[in-house]
Amino acid sequence: NLPPVKLIAIRGERHSATNLFRDATNRNGRFQQSCQRSNSNVKICGEILGWKHGFLESGRDVVSEDIVVAVLVRDVFSWLVSMFNEPYNMVMNEGTDEFGKFLQAKYVANECESPDYYNGCTYPFETADNLIQLRMNKYRNWIDFLSNPTKSNSTESRHIHRWSIVKQEDLAYPEQEQTILSFFKQHCISTLMPKFKPVHKIVTNSMQSNHAKKEEILRKFTVEELHFVLDNLDRDFESRALGYNYRYVEEHIEKRSNGQLEYSGPPLLKGEVLEKRLKLIEDNLKGELPGRDISYDEAKKKSYEEKQKKAISLHLLKKGKGKNK
Repeated sequence: NLPPVKLIAIRGERHSATNLFRDATNRNGRFQQSCQRSNSNVKICGEILGWKHGFLESGRDVVSEDIVVAVLVRDVFSWLVSMFNEPYNMVMNEGTDEFGKFLQAKYVANECESPDYYNGCTYPFETADNLIQLRMNKYRNWIDFLSNPTKSNSTESRHIHRWSIVKQEDLAYPEQEQTILSFFKQHCISTLMPKFKPVHKIVTNSMQSNHAKKEEILRKFTVEELHFVLDNLDRDFESRALGYNYRYVEEHIEKRSNGQLEYSGPPLLKGEVLEKRLKLIEDNLKGELPGRDISYDEAKKKSYEEKQKKAISLHLLKKGKGKNK
């Protein structure tokens, strides 16, 4: 007796193919809102439930019965390599231009996404001991929130959320068609196209790992770094809730130990990407406004800086009030 699905909302960490999933569902069915191009050709996509990478909060976030939430997930090791190459929102501390130090760096988000949605948002927007912990915290939050019934807006009755996990690895072509159509079928969503229209292009570097073997990715980590990542994961949660079993990593470590495989060297930042990272580190060390690596999109820079200034001003104001107490 559920109502027809009107909207599909997204939750997923950065570099988990959230944009690709949006494009694929828009081409073949429906999504929350269509994307538009601004005068400066920046792609702007309307979102419900606030920032698609952000935490969900009871009382603020309401998922009605006609909304389905897709939770996009990805293998943590390939995800970390992508985050190193383009660490959206992260304040760049000294050494974060090196992969090993980046993995262990404290995570601090430098801006509020969707400031109109998150009233009173202050700097820092998000914090965690490291990126792995941030990822774990978010997926726990999303799954706990969606697994519990919520009150309807107009009544005191509760309803079960409609949601499901979608793996980034299953959105590569040609698996993409089966993945999207299975999602539609599971949630009784009618496709609008007589024939499936795939998204062939790599929307961001989140899909690059689909063109590299797992072994090639793991060889970019030292054995100590592999253990560090595994130690920061809840392996039971990864397997039970997200569908990732990391026994293949243990097998890889064994091969490295007995000399069957060698360390290939870390991912390296080069050219313009490296220059931007070093500039962000320099700005942070000087105590200047934290920057954001925004993939060379200068059209967005002014907007982000204004949001950052607003958030930091609120933070300093509250900090000052606290000292006067």
